[in-house]
Amino acid sequence: MLSLSGLILVVTVALLLPATGLVLVTGRRRRRRHAEPRPAATVVAVAVGLALAGGALALLLGAPPARAAVAAAVVGGSVLGWWPAGRSWAVRGLTAWALSVLASVSFLTYTGVWTLTAGLSPVATVGSGLLWLVEAFVALIGLGHLWEFVDVLTRRQWPASADPRHLAPGTARPFVSLHVPTHDEPPDMVVATLRQLLQQRYDAYEILVIDNNTTDEALWRPVEAFCAAHERLTFLHVENLEGFKSGALNLALRHTDPRAEIIGIIDADYLVEPDFLADCAPMFADPELSFLQTPQDYRDWDVSAYFRRLYYSYSYFFDVSQASRNERNGAIFGGTMGLIRRDALEGQGGWDEWCITEDAELSLRLLRAGGRGMHVDRSYGRGVMPLTFEALKRQRFRWCFGGIQILRMHWRSLLPGRATPANRLTLAQRWAYLVGGLQWFGDVASVVFTGFLLLGAADAVLGAGTVVRRLSDVLVLCTVVLVALGLSRAVVLTRRSSGARWRDALGAFGLWVALGWVVASASVRGLFAREGVFLRTPKQRGTLSVAFALRANLTELVVGVVALAVGAVAVAQGTVSAGAVGALLCLQGVGFLLAPYNSIAALRSHLPEELARRRRRGLTSWETAWWGGTVAVGVAMAAVIAVTVWPSELPDRPSVPSALRAARVSTDEILPDTDLAGPKDPAAADDEAADPASTTDDAGTDEVHPDATDDAPAPDVEPADDTEPTTGPTTEPTTRPTPTPSDEPAGTPTPTTTDLPGNGTTPTQASQPTPSNRPTDPQASRGGPTTKPTAPPGKAS
Repeated sequence: MLSLSGLILVVTVALLLPATGLVLVTGRRRRRRHAEPRPAATVVAVAVGLALAGGALALLLGAPPARAAVAAAVVGGSVLGWWPAGRSWAVRGLTAWALSVLASVSFLTYTGVWTLTAGLSPVATVGSGLLWLVEAFVALIGLGHLWEFVDVLTRRQWPASADPRHLAPGTARPFVSLHVPTHDEPPDMVVATLRQLLQQRYDAYEILVIDNNTTDEALWRPVEAFCAAHERLTFLHVENLEGFKSGALNLALRHTDPRAEIIGIIDADYLVEPDFLADCAPMFADPELSFLQTPQDYRDWDVSAYFRRLYYSYSYFFDVSQASRNERNGAIFGGTMGLIRRDALEGQGGWDEWCITEDAELSLRLLRAGGRGMHVDRSYGRGVMPLTFEALKRQRFRWCFGGIQILRMHWRSLLPGRATPANRLTLAQRWAYLVGGLQWFGDVASVVFTGFLLLGAADAVLGAGTVVRRLSDVLVLCTVVLVALGLSRAVVLTRRSSGARWRDALGAFGLWVALGWVVASASVRGLFAREGVFLRTPKQRGTLSVAFALRANLTELVVGVVALAVGAVAVAQGTVSAGAVGALLCLQGVGFLLAPYNSIAALRSHLPEELARRRRRGLTSWETAWWGGTVAVGVAMAAVIAVTVWPSELPDRPSVPSALRAARVSTDEILPDTDLAGPKDPAAADDEAADPASTTDDAGTDEVHPDATDDAPAPDVEPADDTEPTTGPTTEPTTRPTPTPSDEPAGTPTPTTTDLPGNGTTPTQASQPTPSNRPTDPQASRGGPTTKPTAPPGKAS
């Protein structure tokens, strides 16, 4: 008989699919600050209806009335239990979330109880326990993405959402010091940024330009001359400065006007609207406000399909993740187009130079100290996106590596617990930052998932007995459905939140998937390298060619071709199980091949002449830049494959169909929940043998989890002819999301075949001295940097 946890899992998944589908079809973001809460009677009515439906379904599946009643009560109670946390959601969103959590918990309970009661050897118990931990991790990051999906598409009120144009004008006019860090930037671009900043409709501000470690005088001398001609501008050129961008920003703090109460950070390529300071600076009249972040936006994005896809992939973070986090005071400072209270910044010791995503790390420290962050729901400036796919990969590598750095340094602060004077983070803030950091590892799961699929396809084709997991055809098909549901969820959320066309929303998801390998590499490297540096790769002269794109994405090209070839052979076997595994493998292969495809698309995109020149200058040679991460991920895949192929003595786990048949044989007796090793009734035992060990999938979170069980049938029992054993994972990894970029926030969704967007950045090198969790003083190293402040005539030096 199916155990109680297994019965709840099946019933919950059956109810979850239409609930999630309803959100996909009807959900959209409503940007209203206040709305009437949903009447309690409506929530209770929905909970009762779900309970009745769940109980009826359990009875149809052959469960005893007492057990069906328990399943019904659990399903209905889950909705009522989450009502306080989801009070601002529409009922359909509350239902989708509650059922997803229940499905995850029931799946983990089912597998956990089975591990403890199946009579495994000590080694097998440890192995199964480790697998359970992996499944729990995948469920956690999947729920993190699902929270944003439900929160954005079904939230009825946004009380924390702020647009300064719609608020009463403030009377405070604090003095603002705008800091513009540069390194090896084209002087005409920097001058254009400064010229636009001088147009601010605000009197009380200064602009500091900090050029760090640019050795070519032809790049920084024109900027120095422009600054000298304007009263409001001060130029600092510094050499031998450590700490990169954060080191330059710490240096700027020492040259900031004493009157400055607010520090603003502007990237050197941003053209800022004249109303930026007039609208945003007065909001610091609230003494609890520590930082304010406006969306990072981009220009020249509609020149080609590739740049449209890239634009919408960027906007996801601010339209979805940042908006959702802001409602619980969990917003991230993004490194540009933001303002910080000077006292709060200096009270935290300035910018920490050990972290290459110093902006998001600072926002975590400010919130931990009890401050408040604000996401302003309006764009005030536009910069330039990476002009090649390879530049995008370097950027995403850096964001991911920095996100792992933050997680390694601050994970203790993010664990659930009571607020203390040293750590005032609320539970919601800890959840936002913890899950945002863990989501980067979703692409590692996607790479490992590909390895499981290759093993499953090989077993289906060769019949070599290399078993990852044997499933009934029904459950394998469910896996394919859940993959499609996860993809639909990400695409629909992108379209509904940003207004993208369906084709562009699907293309944005494809970009996240294409960045999966580089994000997986950065995640693995971030686990072992204590600190990293910005990758400064040598420039090369060359042409924008297909050969360049293929060489730059050779790893993804090879893995994608192999996955497609093996998947096609598996599909050709003609069985349902082999076809499902082959289809999933082909889908993974297409994801890898999207990397060279997008690289070629970027190189062939027509750009304005100024940006086209920058793209040609920016072509880089980095053939060796990724070997560290590639080797690490390769070793991890080899280890997983070795453990999977190694002979095991794990008993079979009953499949859902066989367990249901067993349940119908005897409905008079309720078997203990812990009896998961197989049915006790002789007739049920025959059915069990006829359907080799299978596992139920975690449909509740649209995630499927890898598992490994021994497929040997019980002695003297032959499988039925109509049973099609399959080899292959039922795991659908989820990725990751909240990037923490230095010039763009983390949390960008991380795509996988299942559900969400991935990330990617620049490779980093672990060559710096041992970091501290406080900012270093650049003057104390190398005898101190050589600073060269330049002030205009008549201005104090």
